[in-house]
Amino acid sequence: MRGAIALLIGTLGLMACSSASPTASIPSPVAHTTPTLTASADPSARPDPASFPKLTGVYGLLYSLTSVGRLLHLVRTDATLAASVSMQWNGQSILCAEATTNVVNIPPPVSASDGHVYFREGSAIRMVVPPSTKVDVTTVPNSSSVISMFSVRPDDQKIAVVVVDTSSPTAVTTRLYVEDLVGGGHHADIYSTSAPKSSNPTTLWPMGWHQGNLVLAVAPACVGGPRAGPTEWHVSSAVTANRVATIKGSNCQMSIWPSPAGVACGQGSAPTTLYDWGGKVAGVTAPGISFTISDLGLSPAGRSVYFMGGGTRIVQLGPGPYATVDNHAACGWIDEDHLLSIDAVIQFPAETPGNVEVRTTATALPQSAQPDPSTSASSGCAGRFPGGL
Repeated sequence: MRGAIALLIGTLGLMACSSASPTASIPSPVAHTTPTLTASADPSARPDPASFPKLTGVYGLLYSLTSVGRLLHLVRTDATLAASVSMQWNGQSILCAEATTNVVNIPPPVSASDGHVYFREGSAIRMVVPPSTKVDVTTVPNSSSVISMFSVRPDDQKIAVVVVDTSSPTAVTTRLYVEDLVGGGHHADIYSTSAPKSSNPTTLWPMGWHQGNLVLAVAPACVGGPRAGPTEWHVSSAVTANRVATIKGSNCQMSIWPSPAGVACGQGSAPTTLYDWGGKVAGVTAPGISFTISDLGLSPAGRSVYFMGGGTRIVQLGPGPYATVDNHAACGWIDEDHLLSIDAVIQFPAETPGNVEVRTTATALPQSAQPDPSTSASSGCAGRFPGGL
């Protein structure tokens, strides 16, 4: 086990990221009681995120289908909830073509800046106002054959939107635009492509921003089953869409969620490679993982990787301790010491010296956030706050 998941000390030391250091004590965000605003065609009637207090602390973002409906939660490292709002989202619901069961492949419709958390309901982009309120900010294209994915810039000034259009009987069209988050000004269509539906086309997921550039995941446009993750990652100009960096592994599973430190790619018994946002290899794990990896993720500072496969999560904390987690399905990081699952927060001692196996602890989420057992597959991670990469 130790040899299977030990990280090389020298290479991983290069990946420390000062913007995502562990947080021992997380203050609650300021509560606000602004009522939910209805969607408005007049941009001037919508609130400016700058008029609301910024969130503070570190949170895992979780969507869960509970007994009272679908909710979006901001989860603290102690498993308490900083906010919970209703989120009407039917998941993958846009058919890629008539007479098929293939649907458009999309990530959860949630984006975090460094000040707020946003989500999409239909055509409305809404902002979470703790503890339980949502306000409309802008709108994106949405119809029975069109679906939008989005990412808000860390400073809450811009929004990048990928629009997937399946209205053509023969082709899937993907276009990317960037505009002001408030008011929709300075609109710029910066990329568009079309591919035959018969060619297994790919699309783009806008998953974050890095140093003013867009971080885009390349993923299958249409799937006949569960959501399919990225096959590669692009860092592109938010002005011209010109590619700045490409991250593409060879015969390996890419991270579904990006980290400020980059992404990971691993498969089977081959080494897992860690990439920074310049597209450079920043670290490599030792080979020997004996299961098929269906999910993995790099921690915010790049010191740790979690793997999922065969029902087991293995967490490697840099060159230090590691842990095997069987009872909770980790699906994303909160900070360097905490992982989020659909029903609990997993904690482990990151500062334990040496390559030794350690015991993890898990704190159950409140009952209000627990997924309905009959629909637990409809719950999952939706990223983390703050969202800047």
